[in-house]
Amino acid sequence: MKSELDLHRLARQWGATAVPFSQGPEWLETPATRNAVERLQQTAVLRSVLLLAGPNGVGKSALVGGWLRGLDPRLFCPVPLTQATLTGSSILATLAAKLGKPSTFRRERNLQLIEQALSELERRLLVVVLDEAQNYSHSALEELRLLLGLNLAEAPAFGLVLIGDDYLLRTLQLQHHRALYSRLACQIRLEPWSLTQATQYVETALVAVGLSKTVIESSALELLTKASGGVARSLCLLARAAWLAAATDGSQKLLLAHAQKAIEQVPYAPGLLQPSVAAPEAS
Repeated sequence: MKSELDLHRLARQWGATAVPFSQGPEWLETPATRNAVERLQQTAVLRSVLLLAGPNGVGKSALVGGWLRGLDPRLFCPVPLTQATLTGSSILATLAAKLGKPSTFRRERNLQLIEQALSELERRLLVVVLDEAQNYSHSALEELRLLLGLNLAEAPAFGLVLIGDDYLLRTLQLQHHRALYSRLACQIRLEPWSLTQATQYVETALVAVGLSKTVIESSALELLTKASGGVARSLCLLARAAWLAAATDGSQKLLLAHAQKAIEQVPYAPGLLQPSVAAPEAS
C-alpha cells in the first residue's frame, strides 16, 4: 500500500494539487440534487419528516451531509445519527448526548434531558438525520416518532430526515411502522447519474486538482463511466484506481489499459453486472 507521501509525490509528478478523486466525488449539481436540497430545507423549516432513498452509492449521505454543513448554525441545530445499531433506549441517550446533555441509562431521564435541550435551543430548529435508516429497529424509529410529538399542542419538536435504500419506503408501509409512515411529508429518490453526468463528474474532478480534461483518454473515460453504472461511489473508486495505475506506470495520461486495471482491482462495477435471467417456465 502506498504511503500518503508517495501518493502526493505521484500527484505532483502529474502537476496535480492533490490526489485526483481522493476526497470522494465532487457531487454534481443536477436537477435532482437541487430538488432534494430544496425539499431538505423545507423539512428543516417546517419541522416535518422526509424520506430520501435510492441505491447504494448514489450519494444520498454525501448530499445530506453537504446540506447539513451549509445550514446556518444561528438558525438550525443539526444532529446526524449514523449508528444504525442503536436500540430504542440508546437512541434517546445518544440524542441527549449530542444535544450536550449528560445522558443516562434511564429512559425517562433522557427524555427530560432532551426536552430541556429543546427548550434551550430557543429559536434554533433541531434537525435529526438518520443514515441507513432501513437498519434501525422498530423500537428506535418508534422512539423518534414519539419525540416528534413531545410538545403535543405545538408543531413537531424537530425536523426528521430518513436516509435509506430502496426497501425503506416499503418497510415503513408495514403495519408496525404505519404511524411513522403517515407522518412522511415528502419522499425523494436519487437515481444513478446519466452517462453525460458521469463524464462530467470525471472531468470536473480532474479540473478540481488542476488537471486538464485531456489527461484521460476518451476510451478510458467511456469504459470507466459505463463500468460504474452511474453510481457515484463506484465511479470515484474506479477513477481513482485507474489514475493510480497510470501514475504508478509513469504515464502522464490515463489510458484504456489503466481503466481495465482499475476494473480488475475494484470488485464492484455495477455497470458490468449481468442482469439476472429468469428461469424458463415449465411447460
